[in-house]
Amino acid sequence: MITAYEGETAIRLCRAQLPNLVLLDVGLPDIDGFTMCRRLRQTPRFQHLPIIFATKRDRRADRAEGLSLGADDFISKPFDLDDLFLRVQNTISRSARNNLTDPRTGLPGLEVVRQETARAAGQSVNTFQLRHLEPLRELYGAIAATEVLRATALLLNPIIEELGLPDAFLGHAAEDSFVIICPAANAADVACAALDRFAESALQHYPDGAREGETVRARDADGNERVVPIVALQSSLPCP
Repeated sequence: MITAYEGETAIRLCRAQLPNLVLLDVGLPDIDGFTMCRRLRQTPRFQHLPIIFATKRDRRADRAEGLSLGADDFISKPFDLDDLFLRVQNTISRSARNNLTDPRTGLPGLEVVRQETARAAGQSVNTFQLRHLEPLRELYGAIAATEVLRATALLLNPIIEELGLPDAFLGHAAEDSFVIICPAANAADVACAALDRFAESALQHYPDGAREGETVRARDADGNERVVPIVALQSSLPCP
């Protein structure tokens, strides 16, 4: 769990850390929670990010405003912690079930990717495919494969920030694929940065492995030595 005490800090953390859910107070020392919610909802990556208001405000008008901005729930303090926990879990589960967000990466899920791709006229739609994820899963297990998915999301996300593309869309389209939608003029830069950075960091997913060209020699959970292809990222758009 990551905590922020100011709205601007929280927005920066959301952009950097891709949380699964935001628990938000209305009363913040800089911008109020309503403004923060509105700004997140105006960003394509966070249009469906689960948001729950948990605040001392208990007026009907406050609840109505929070929900009208797209918040998933509104809880007034004091609240029961067990009840809050259940609401958080149910909100995350509902979002995942509807393919709105992927809980493994914190990114918009398949349904949102489809919507954004359908209205991406004039923009570039680049699909990034993870290759050789299954051999890694067989070597280290499902948790290790999930960690690769999360690491890939956190690798792609800062690229669009660094290239000055705050309105670019990044989504988790399927088990092993991600989509970035951005202006066509920036597509090659995004693709090259993503492929280069992933290649540089790929070996970190094999903590006990020794690289041998495009393969790695490592031991599985039973102690058996295996040689498998190194996980790699492939772009649907060329990198000059």
